[in-house]
Amino acid sequence: MRDAFAELERAREAVVAEGRAFTEELEPLLRESLQRGFERLCADQAELLRRFDPGTRSALGPAVERAIQAGVAAVAERLRDPELWLAPLTAPHLVVIKEEGWPTWLPEPLARLLRPRRRDPASLGVLDDPSNRIWVAICGASGPLDAVLEEFGFRHARRRIGGGRFDVGPRTLPRLDPTGVLQRRWRRYRSAFERMSELAFGS
Repeated sequence: MRDAFAELERAREAVVAEGRAFTEELEPLLRESLQRGFERLCADQAELLRRFDPGTRSALGPAVERAIQAGVAAVAERLRDPELWLAPLTAPHLVVIKEEGWPTWLPEPLARLLRPRRRDPASLGVLDDPSNRIWVAICGASGPLDAVLEEFGFRHARRRIGGGRFDVGPRTLPRLDPTGVLQRRWRRYRSAFERMSELAFGS
């Protein structure tokens, strides 16, 4: 049993390490994605920009840049929480009763997923699945930018899932990262998470 817990602890460390690497790769890509979203909005609402006086126009760029930086920083801070990577699903549906002897670091949402009555270990889908807490955190990046755009008088986008009020945030993984870097990192993280789940389920 001791060896099993040591293996589970190593698996847990691998999950957290993959989450840390994901966050580092995400930050520049998220910043670029938000900038592209802002540029799309400007192209769509070019008439509004033409009505800006010189002072307003010169103030817009720095305000947007600060908002993008704030949004990315907030997401990165959220993703530095190891529990998010150890229990990444949004709606654990079982009442948690931790088994005696389970590691103290095992979060309650993961404990719900790993109850013995489950037939299979917990598994993850694609990164941009709305049941994924990591994706939910990423989608919140446009919040500070939305506030700035509203202040400058931009029109809200037509309502749709994701992207924020002005549709500048990432709604899909390709829109966030057209390079495929995060997709590859997500596969590595998902493999590590599922390995940890299998060990916890079998212990």
